[in-house]
Amino acid sequence: MANATLKPAWRLPGAALGADATLPFWRREPGRAQWLAIALVSLTAMFAAWWAATRPDGLVSALFLPPPIDVWEAFVRLWSRPYLGSTLGQHIGSSLQIVIGGWLLAGLVGLPLGIAMGWWKKARWIAFPIFQILRPVPPLAWIPLAILWLGIGNSARVFVVFIAAIVPWVMNSMQAVYSIDGLLVRAALTLGASDSQILTRVVCRTALPTLVAGARIALGNAWTTLVAAELLAATAGLGYIALNASRTLEMGILLVAMAIIGALGALFSIGMHLLTRWVAPWARAGVAA
Repeated sequence: MANATLKPAWRLPGAALGADATLPFWRREPGRAQWLAIALVSLTAMFAAWWAATRPDGLVSALFLPPPIDVWEAFVRLWSRPYLGSTLGQHIGSSLQIVIGGWLLAGLVGLPLGIAMGWWKKARWIAFPIFQILRPVPPLAWIPLAILWLGIGNSARVFVVFIAAIVPWVMNSMQAVYSIDGLLVRAALTLGASDSQILTRVVCRTALPTLVAGARIALGNAWTTLVAAELLAATAGLGYIALNASRTLEMGILLVAMAIIGALGALFSIGMHLLTRWVAPWARAGVAA
């Protein structure tokens, strides 16, 4: 027993890496203030390197990578007046409509399908082989069929996003339900719970963190497919801005569109982390990891 008390904190199950103050500083888990400081330093270093590389006598031509001041001027231009017939807010709203629509539609289909595949063997036997055949097909390969079936309107773009998002919805939902500890199910049966009660009150509640994680991954997939979706004759959207700017060599506008796409994607990820902590606070340690 005496030896157990001398075991380093980082070797104990579930112990935080920074729990032992005797560890070297490079092995300690940084606090929130330290993380913010590290992020600020890294961003400052990135912008300094960017500025140095794109100076008039720098290593990179402004034709390939404009300096930071040019990108800022491009952002002000997008913010202050319409671009390609729409304001920046309208472009962002158009992209959000496509991505959120495809993601929610994928959830309405993929979440119950994944739960059914994880809970009922017959559903898994029927649906899993079909899903395994369709899963490796990239979303871009569905664009011709989307045009043929739905034309070149928003419906086709939502369909492409739907294809990108449904895989994480289904796979995480199925794995979350399938990997539930059988002891919990047997305990519920012993207490007289029905199959529907076990599924809703035991299985789904226990699997909730993984289900939300699947939703987060699906939203990330949906957002990264935005540019591909807006290849389909879009008239507004961040992907549409990026594609048009690349054709006209407006590199500042292109980088602004890419930066906004990245920033919104990061906000989505943070929002899903907060949602996980709200609906499943007991899984906070796993989410933080």
